[in-house]
Amino acid sequence: MQFQFVVGYTEPHHVDFSFDQFGGRLVIAVDGVPVVNELRFASLRLTKRYDFAVGVVERHTVAIEKIRPLMFAGFRPNTYKIYVDGTHRQTYRG
Repeated sequence: MQFQFVVGYTEPHHVDFSFDQFGGRLVIAVDGVPVVNELRFASLRLTKRYDFAVGVVERHTVAIEKIRPLMFAGFRPNTYKIYVDGTHRQTYRG
C-alpha cells in the first residue's frame, strides 16, 4: 500500500507512506527523509499509530493509524487513517 499527501500551507511538506503487506517493510518519509522505517512481522494489536511532526516555522503534528483486520491480516486490506493536528483528514483502504 502506498499513498502520499501534503501537510502545510505556507510551508508545504510531502509525506509518503509505503507498506509492503507481505514483506513487512513500512516506511514513512517526509520530503524524502524517512521518519519511520521498520520491519513488521507479527503484531498482537489491531491498531498501530505513528506520530511525528513536520515543519519548522509552520509546525504540524501528523498521526497515521494502521488498522489491520482480526483474521488473515496478510491477505486482507488494512485501513489507514490520517490525522493532522488532531483532525481526521483522510482514510485509505488497501
